[in-house]
Amino acid sequence: MVSVTVLGTMKSGRKPVLRSGAKPGDRVFVTGPCGGSILDRHLSPTPRLREADRLAEFVELHAMIDISDGLSKDLSHMLVESGCGAVLIAERIPIHPDAVELARTSGKSPLSHALGDGEDFELIFTVSDADAAKLRGGSPVPVFEIGEIVESGLWLETDGGRVPLVPTGWAHDVG
Repeated sequence: MVSVTVLGTMKSGRKPVLRSGAKPGDRVFVTGPCGGSILDRHLSPTPRLREADRLAEFVELHAMIDISDGLSKDLSHMLVESGCGAVLIAERIPIHPDAVELARTSGKSPLSHALGDGEDFELIFTVSDADAAKLRGGSPVPVFEIGEIVESGLWLETDGGRVPLVPTGWAHDVG
């Protein structure tokens, strides 16, 4: 058995960004392309610590989580903690080229891989509409606006309309 404990401190005057701060009307962003990590990217993760720090200096982050279990699964964790829902815009979700490659043999679409594969180690975060405009005007790190926080539910919006999105990804064995 291996057990690891990590302790740290916050920069002076800064509050931690929790999963529980998303609010209806917030915009949902991700720091990079998702999916296909099983094609060896999961073996050399790069946690987005610098990106999180630079974002926190630039805008007020309401909620944040890294994508280790899958985009839709980790977003659902944030939504449960925040007591709200979200709409993701399918065409805005950045899909990693590895997800496209994996889709050729997996029987799943690149979007399904982007929504459900884990170990991407990108960040999902929410900000106010005003801070979203600030990010659109020139973010200090690459970001993609992929949706909006709503009162309840998890939805995927496509050309065909809005459908419920069932979170997929890694399910931790809690038994």
